[in-house]
Amino acid sequence: MLLPRLLYFLAALAWLLLLWSNPTTILLAACLSCLSLSLYRKLQLRGQSWAKAWREEQPVQRWISIKLWTARYMPLTAYIGILLFCLLAPVAILALLVSPQATAGFARLRELQENNFQLPPEWVCNIQQWRQRLSEYPRIEKMLNDFVDKLGTLLDDAMNLLFTKGVEFLGGTMTVLWTSILFITLTILFTLYARQIRIIAARMLNLPQDMLVRFTQAIQRALRGILLGVVLVAMIQGVLCGIAFAMVDVRQPAFWGLLSTLVAPIPTVGTALVWGPLCLSLWFTGRTVAAVGLALWCAIVVAGVDNVFRPLFLRQGINAPFFVLILAILCGMASFGAVGIIFGPVLLAFSLQAIEEGHRYYRHGKD
Repeated sequence: MLLPRLLYFLAALAWLLLLWSNPTTILLAACLSCLSLSLYRKLQLRGQSWAKAWREEQPVQRWISIKLWTARYMPLTAYIGILLFCLLAPVAILALLVSPQATAGFARLRELQENNFQLPPEWVCNIQQWRQRLSEYPRIEKMLNDFVDKLGTLLDDAMNLLFTKGVEFLGGTMTVLWTSILFITLTILFTLYARQIRIIAARMLNLPQDMLVRFTQAIQRALRGILLGVVLVAMIQGVLCGIAFAMVDVRQPAFWGLLSTLVAPIPTVGTALVWGPLCLSLWFTGRTVAAVGLALWCAIVVAGVDNVFRPLFLRQGINAPFFVLILAILCGMASFGAVGIIFGPVLLAFSLQAIEEGHRYYRHGKD
């Protein structure tokens, strides 16, 4: 059995070398394929049931071709259509809603970057007035200065990150196009040949088929939890922030709402990286009521959505304490960047399932 296993490893090595320059795309495609595999299986069953019904109604010379087309091609066509719709529809909606404001928003970020993210003159004037009032209380003034310095460093890093990544995304159109095509193609191939991949993996690693199925199911549950607890909650927070920005007459509210969605998955700070500076801007420009109202809305409603629904959805997908899930997200982001929001919890779910399989094997061996 050594020779077949060696041949399988050589085939895997060939594909690894072929796709070596796109590891993140491969992993994301594998995750999406794992998440949508049950949909493709349902479409296959539906196609087979239709083919069986048509077999009873159509003449013998026609039902063979109808069954073949229905059972093989229609489920795959429907799966590709649903996949493209789910991926492209949000992008199209965001482009229609945000693109008119994105240019002005990025122009503002560029202006801030060229000025090294210095505070506007009216901000500086108001801050100096507050500092003069606090000069009578040296300890409070020192604490406030330290807080402002740390906050300024945090905001500088966050704004630099958002600006740099946004410019890279807009400037690398061909790269984004190629990566998107590769991502969709790999997702379809992984889904279409899922059974063959599982069989080959079982033979290569000498593992039982049912164990690999349980690993796949654990990763599927984790991905559903991430989809609901991270992606959906982030979108809800972005919409709520955008509505609040529009209500207080912030310029380009849709653009800042989109940025809120992008930073919402970051634990602890999240959308505060966006609405915090906007509240300060409103405060220092004399719009005190709007600043306080925006801060209360975001601190209570927007943060409440994150505090309630994110732990609920994540723990439904991954049976681990919430602080462990947050630690997995943070470590994933430190190791993989933004996609670590997905890879971190998936690796955590994989490790927990590996421990469970070890316990299962140990109990089976003891019995």
